[in-house]
Amino acid sequence: MATIKDVARVAGVSTSTASRALHDSSMISEATKRRVRRAMKELDYSPNYSAQNLVNRTTNTIGVILPVRESQDSLGNNPFFMQIIQGISSVCSENDYMVSLATGRTDDELQKNIQTLIRSGNITKLIFLYSRKADPVFEFVKQEKKVSCVVVGRSYEDAPQKTVRFVDNNNDQAGKDATTFMLVKGYNHLVFAYTDMDELVQTERYQGYCEALQEYDKKGSALQLSRLSDEENAVKLQTFLAENPQTEAFVACDDIMAIRLQRLFKDNNRENHYAMIGFNNSLITEIASPALTSVDIFPYELGENAAKLLLADPKNLTEQIVVIPHKIIERESTPDLG
Repeated sequence: MATIKDVARVAGVSTSTASRALHDSSMISEATKRRVRRAMKELDYSPNYSAQNLVNRTTNTIGVILPVRESQDSLGNNPFFMQIIQGISSVCSENDYMVSLATGRTDDELQKNIQTLIRSGNITKLIFLYSRKADPVFEFVKQEKKVSCVVVGRSYEDAPQKTVRFVDNNNDQAGKDATTFMLVKGYNHLVFAYTDMDELVQTERYQGYCEALQEYDKKGSALQLSRLSDEENAVKLQTFLAENPQTEAFVACDDIMAIRLQRLFKDNNRENHYAMIGFNNSLITEIASPALTSVDIFPYELGENAAKLLLADPKNLTEQIVVIPHKIIERESTPDLG
């Protein structure tokens, strides 16, 4: 099995230079790095990360933090997380990092699992896949001085800093664009369907919804529904529609909510009564009935950029916040009102 000494010999450099090149040190020229990489490939050399980690008390693993799951399958049913993790994994693979996931049924359980990653697994790099108001889990992580993290989203209180950076969409503008899209199509009586305004992404999309209504001098409504109980949602929706018979269309906080609504409409023989737009442009949008118009927020790119931002040398960072664009993908759920 080849060693770093063998790589250095073939590349014609010292062992210390080969080691620095392997770790992409700024002290080593690009030409030398290329020679070392060619030697590694020629010798089929793989770094012994386990030994390095024992010395450095760190690990080549990124911890990915999922939100608290309210039921056993509440996360597994949301393709947004699968797509964003794929983006993270692609960058980690290119940089010889692995990915470890953490979630929990409660805040305490999630915090305990993160604590295990940090203190037993020596993981010092984390990516949060959510942003929530007054989040005790995030507050705990901020107290861990050796840990740096990237949040997919934005914090209510925190500005970017050396140990906390952000990757996000302009969700306020996305909410405004989605609502404007519906208004231009002729829908005048809109409803914003959401689950939890403590989640910053939903709050921002709702703010954009309100801004668009104000610009067009229209009035709208908001309806809070459950993530889990279709029975509860059916009762709420039936009551709401009875009190608001003028309703024409829904702006749903995400694709999962939009498809839940579509299913409820179908159960009540109203599947063609209301137009619908969601967010995330998940894989499920094309197989929805009718196919769902959605705002693509490019979750794969969110994941890629989160990993790149986390692995970047802080000294070379020019941005602490990366904003990913969005785009409306029109499908059958939003026909023009003639």
